[in-house]
Amino acid sequence: MEKLADVDNVSPALIEGGQNTLAKMRRQLSGYLLKALEYEEKEAICGEHRNSYYKTDHDATATCLKEDYYSGLGSQMHAAYNAQIVVSNGFVVSYYVSQDRTAIRTLQPAMEQYYRWYGTYPERLCADAGYGSLANYEYCDQKGIKAFIKYGSWNREKTVRNPATYEYVDENTFQCLGESKEQRVEPPPNYRYKSNSAYFYVKDCSRCNFGLYCRRYLKNKSQNSRLFEIHPRYALLKQQARDLLLSPEAIEMRVNRSCQVEGVFGAIKQNMEYTRFHRRSRIG
Repeated sequence: MEKLADVDNVSPALIEGGQNTLAKMRRQLSGYLLKALEYEEKEAICGEHRNSYYKTDHDATATCLKEDYYSGLGSQMHAAYNAQIVVSNGFVVSYYVSQDRTAIRTLQPAMEQYYRWYGTYPERLCADAGYGSLANYEYCDQKGIKAFIKYGSWNREKTVRNPATYEYVDENTFQCLGESKEQRVEPPPNYRYKSNSAYFYVKDCSRCNFGLYCRRYLKNKSQNSRLFEIHPRYALLKQQARDLLLSPEAIEMRVNRSCQVEGVFGAIKQNMEYTRFHRRSRIG
């Protein structure tokens, strides 16, 4: 707007092209102003942690649905919400509706809503790999929740298709898949690293039976050493989750989760014939 006011004070004689060029500059500046206002309005509507919204429902997020009557199997984006339910002994005890396209950020607000309703956090929580993250593991640890939560590579590790390449022992000790124990080292010079990372250097991999598997993502697969970059806190929490998931209690919890949580959605869709929920705005 200030630039538009300045253009009004410019004499056409000072501009190459005269009045026509000055008018064109004024039109361009007016277009920039309108676009800037449009972008500000859209950013205010969209808010944080979202990349899109729908004109017909500003609270809805553009999501690729699993099944849609009109466009087939997830072939188009639609206005949708992310619905989470908390099930205990076959009963839905809490629910949470969010704008997130994935489930990873919905666990904490869902648990906080559960706490507001019942005044306590659940003693145990079982969830699939869509909720496995450092933030969620730390949250459950802080709230005293025994978390039977899978992480992204759980199924591949369980079926031994992609076993874990290392075991984090403590802050200074690390054991690789070939059972070689190594000590923590300083990051190499001129190496871009994260502030929370720790580095462990395996010197000799020439006699390791897992060498080819361990180096499969390295550019130089013939080298006889490897540097591991690890996030110690996340590695420790993942290992604790792995130990919990392999316990008899976790096996029972995982079986119950498959029956109860998925069974509730099945009862809603099949028995109650709610194949599509109609909703307008988060509070509606």
